[in-house]
Amino acid sequence: MTAKLWPHVCRDTGIELAVRKVSPALMNALRTLYPAPEPPMVEGDYGEGVGKKKEPNEADPGYKQAQLEYRVLILQKSQRLLIERGVVVELGDEQKEEVGVLRAFWLSEHGKELPGSDKMVYVLYIALGTPEDLTELIEAISRRSQPTEVAIAEANSSFRSEV
Repeated sequence: MTAKLWPHVCRDTGIELAVRKVSPALMNALRTLYPAPEPPMVEGDYGEGVGKKKEPNEADPGYKQAQLEYRVLILQKSQRLLIERGVVVELGDEQKEEVGVLRAFWLSEHGKELPGSDKMVYVLYIALGTPEDLTELIEAISRRSQPTEVAIAEANSSFRSEV
């Protein structure tokens, strides 16, 4: 059985993609692979009768930096997972040629291969023309996969008002 697909047009490029649901369990599995950093433990002296106790130091600058890096990592991994699993696109000859040209340009300019599958390169660097396009695509997939603020508002507006 093929999953249900919904059309999604990238507003700033006009390119149409198809999106499908991505299991929330898959997103949870991703977070399990990359656990959040733990704060360092510090010893605090609570005086007589209580003594010294170890407790997490969430104000530690190294921990704050590790949290920031973790949030960026999870955001990137989540977006790539949602795009890889949630976008269905068949690359025709024209799209494959565009990807090839972009890969060749990247290699000549930066001396490195552009990472990702042809599908990922096409979606991320050709179909999505602006950060807003990326945000809208992620929201379109997420709205199909789990309740979001937008999906809840849409559902609420579909109910008839009291007479």
